[in-house]
Amino acid sequence: MLPPPVDLACPAAQPDSPVTVEVLAAGFVPSRWERATNSGRKGPLRLPSLVGLVHHPDGTVLVDTGIGEATRRGEYPGWPLQALFHPELAPAGSIAAQVPEPPRLVVLTHLHYDHVSGLLDLPPTTVWMDRRDWWAYGPGAPGVPARRIADRHAVEPLDLDTPGVAGRALGRPAVDVFGDGAITVLSTPGHTPGSVSVLVQAADGPWLFIGDTFWLAEQLDGANRPWLTRLVVDSDPAELRASQAWTRWLAGHCPDLRVVPAHEPRWAEGAP
Repeated sequence: MLPPPVDLACPAAQPDSPVTVEVLAAGFVPSRWERATNSGRKGPLRLPSLVGLVHHPDGTVLVDTGIGEATRRGEYPGWPLQALFHPELAPAGSIAAQVPEPPRLVVLTHLHYDHVSGLLDLPPTTVWMDRRDWWAYGPGAPGVPARRIADRHAVEPLDLDTPGVAGRALGRPAVDVFGDGAITVLSTPGHTPGSVSVLVQAADGPWLFIGDTFWLAEQLDGANRPWLTRLVVDSDPAELRASQAWTRWLAGHCPDLRVVPAHEPRWAEGAP
């Protein structure tokens, strides 16, 4: 494991925080354990597309949007990905049907279809992602409804890779969403060029939404995606190893921190 940066420490609890967090399942992708993790588990696996619902006094924030109606209709990700992965809408519907009010902001951990297609069901809002993902998967990219997202929403790519532009938090380039330390977007590239994680300082303790840095909770303890799966889905192995080492350090050293991989089945059933 890589050593942590010198400025990495556990996020302190903020019991007076007015922020609360929910984790919702917004769609599922049928798979198998042996395709998702090299821990030795085998058999059918139903991977949820998890969404973080963050209630802040200044407005609701969503972390990712899961699978939406466009996926149910077969529009995204489209052929051949639709036939290969058979994504399903959640029984409760897309994220638009599950949230009590339209979000003020959506933060996308990255631009893969199972994290973004629910955007097409939401009313117009502001959408943040790392600009490196927008360059890689923006309008014209196959399998991602980026042009329709840009037509519907106010897309604001974040500059997290130019030295001195972003701030820092937990040893990573970062942006404070509301300027109060409650919600912070952190650069954790590797799965995609601009993957991010989102730290939330809630009343019940800190939360860290890590997107697809890891898919499953067991991978925080040493398992990983199988090498062939990594070859297909991960963009930069070296950057991903650094982001994974950072995530594992926090998960292993910070007992009060809830780390939420984007496809952990137990979060679809309630907190692990």
